Parts: sequence; C-alpha cells; structure tokens
Amino acid sequence: MDNDEIERVLDRIIPESMTRRGHTAIDAFTAPIRDVLNRRIFPDVALTDDQLRLMIQILSSMDTDKDPKAARVGEREARIASPFIGSLSAGFNHGIGRSGQLTAPQPKAVGASLMQQVANNVALDAIRKLGLSNTQAGLVTPLSTGMTIALVLSALRRELGIKTVLYPRIDHISPQRGISLTGLIELPVLTTIRGDAVNTDLSDLEKKISKNESCAVLSTTTFFPPREADPVKDIAKLCSANDIPFIINNAYGVQSEATMSLIRSAIDAGRVDAVIQSSDKNFMAPVGGSIVVSPNQETINWIADSYAGRATAAPVVQTLAALLALGLERYKELQGQQIINHAFLKEKMQDIANKLGQRVLEVENHIAVAITMDGLNVRDIGARLYNARVTGPRAVEKGAFGSSVDDYPHSYFVMNAAIGASHGDVETATTKFYKEAINR
Repeated sequence: MDNDEIERVLDRIIPESMTRRGHTAIDAFTAPIRDVLNRRIFPDVALTDDQLRLMIQILSSMDTDKDPKAARVGEREARIASPFIGSLSAGFNHGIGRSGQLTAPQPKAVGASLMQQVANNVALDAIRKLGLSNTQAGLVTPLSTGMTIALVLSALRRELGIKTVLYPRIDHISPQRGISLTGLIELPVLTTIRGDAVNTDLSDLEKKISKNESCAVLSTTTFFPPREADPVKDIAKLCSANDIPFIINNAYGVQSEATMSLIRSAIDAGRVDAVIQSSDKNFMAPVGGSIVVSPNQETINWIADSYAGRATAAPVVQTLAALLALGLERYKELQGQQIINHAFLKEKMQDIANKLGQRVLEVENHIAVAITMDGLNVRDIGARLYNARVTGPRAVEKGAFGSSVDDYPHSYFVMNAAIGASHGDVETATTKFYKEAINR
C-alpha cells in the first residue's frame, strides 16, 4: 500500500490528527529502508532486525514464486518443500544471476536481482568507508574466501592468459586449493625469518617474476603470527613495473585500519587487480560469502562472468543484512573495542609468558598474539584447551606446518582478539590457557 492508499483507509476509521501521527510513525520506521534502497550505501546508523525483516520480505515478495496466480511449469521454479526450507534463503528461492553471469538480472527473480545489486553497492561503500577509498567496483560472492580466490584467478586466466600464480608462502590450505581448482600452477615464494617474524623474501619474488611469463601474484595481509603481512605496496610496484596481475587476500583485514591503510597505499603506488575479504570474519555474517573490490570495474565484470550457472542468494543476503545490522557507527565502535581487546590480550599473554619462562613473539599483528612454548607439549595443551571450551587458538610445534617457513625455531601458541570478541572472551580464554599450561 502506498501512502495515499493508507491515508484513504485511515480517513474512514480515525480522525485526521491521528492519521497524521500514524503516518509519522510509519515514515520513521521505513525511512532507513527507503534510504538503503534509494542510495545503496553503508548506513551510519544500523537498521533494526524488524526493519531488516521488512526490507527482505518486500524484496523477496517481488520474485515470481510469490505470485499466487502464476502457472509455474519450468524445471526450476523455486518450488520449496516447506516454508521453513524457504526461510533458509530468506525467501530468495530463485537464487541470483543467470548462466555464466553472476550479476545478470533474472526475470523470475526481480526482488533477488535488486537485493544483489543493493548488496554489491552497500558492500563496496562499506569497504571504501573502512579504508579502501581508492576502489571503484565491488561484488559480493556466494563463496567463501578460498573459492572466491579461485573465481578471481579463473577470470584472470581467461581474460589475461595467466598460467602461474606466484604465492608468497602462507601455511594455509584454502588458498592453495583455490589455485589448484583453477588448473593454474602454484609457484611458492620463499619466506625468511627476521627476528621472531616470518616475512616474504622480495628478492625471491623478483627472481620468479623475471623467470615466469603469464604469471600473477597472490599475496596475504592477515595471518597468524609469526607470519607478518606481505609488503603489498612493494609487490604492487613490482607488478606494475612488470605488467602482471596482483590479487590480495585480505581475509580478515577490514577490521584493522592499519591493514586497510597498507592496501590503500599499494593501490596508489602500483597495480592491484582485486582485494578479497571474508564476510564472516569481518562483518559477522554466517560463513559462505566474500566481498571482492577492485580499482577497475572491468575486473569485477570479468569475475562476475566467471561463475558457472545460477548461485544461491543466501550468502549474499546474509552479507547485506549483516552490513545493515552493523552500520558505520557501530562498526567503528567494534573496531575500537577490538584494539582495546588486542592490547588486553597482549598484556595477559605477556603475564603468562613471564610465569611460564617463555616470551611473547615480537611480530607485527593487529589481531593476534603468540607466545613461545618451548619445551612444552603445545599440541596437548591446545587439545585440552579445546575440551575446556575455548575455541580458536592455534598450537604449532617447532618446525611443523603452520609457521610459513621451514625450521621455525620455536613451538608457539596463538590467540586472537578479532572484531566481535568480548573482553570476557579474552579474560576467560587466557585464564584457562594458563591453567592448562601449568597443569601440563
């Protein structure tokens, strides 16, 4: 019902002064929804759950499977076994995209197509406002980070003919599986130990660039200590000078202003083709979506053209809803709390290290803290901590996979203070960690 219709109904029932008051309440409630749909930006103030439900219901009601008089005779008509099943995709049962084009409008899914375009624009605006103001285009993918890496590399293989991916070593399986899925050759770039930190060997990267034609570079900004962020500004300059594509896996780096500043300087200084970030790690959406941004609209178009078939709408609408449920003001508050929690975590870990005769690793990392566990059974301590209901720490034995370098000289234990974690989470986790460590 539009405003005129509502007014005609109310005029028959209640006095005009009350009608005006009712309009005021309705307008106030729906104003944030109208603003999102009209301007498609990351709002300063979060939407409420009731506003999100209404907006999603309005959009999903536009799809043809909601038309009670439609005769649906195709093989794919969003027929759903029960209302509960339909709710799992927020009512967007037709999915998004069309065969071979992830962002193409879908005739049967008017509302889902509109929702997807709003999601792409809101996500890009969020990434821009949170640090990457020099990006120009964005896309929410219905894929987690590793699969999105594969999607991006597939696009660059098709459009630019890349054959090899130069990958500064990170001991993480997901991106490697993404490279493998594309059929491209992964060529690891060596890392070196400087103090406690593990860093990319830029000289080895330069050598491999000079010896490999039709290559691209995939680097990483966020990982567990002792690995530090890749020097993406220097790599961007190298890629620009050698005319090769550069993809940055910024998995959970949006929450860190320092990391986003690093990437922004890389875009300004050289060549960056795409930056990939997780929607769950950065914006507290369910696992399953990613946000890709680029300084170039054409690159985003290539990526959208690389998806096979239609896609589920669920991760896209979940990412949109999470962004709108946060808003810029609340996200900034969460970032401030993350900085406080990280400092508190470092203080607690330093105290534990002192008591255990260990030390905190001197590694630049804005989210995680690691301490040495030399002479201790770190894997056993990690297992017992898990049974003590602490999730997320990382226990690595000396020389084992995980350090992103051969023969790292310490066993160590890592804890994170990521966005959304509470002071109480850090307090409880570190207290239990110390208890398990002394009871070894």
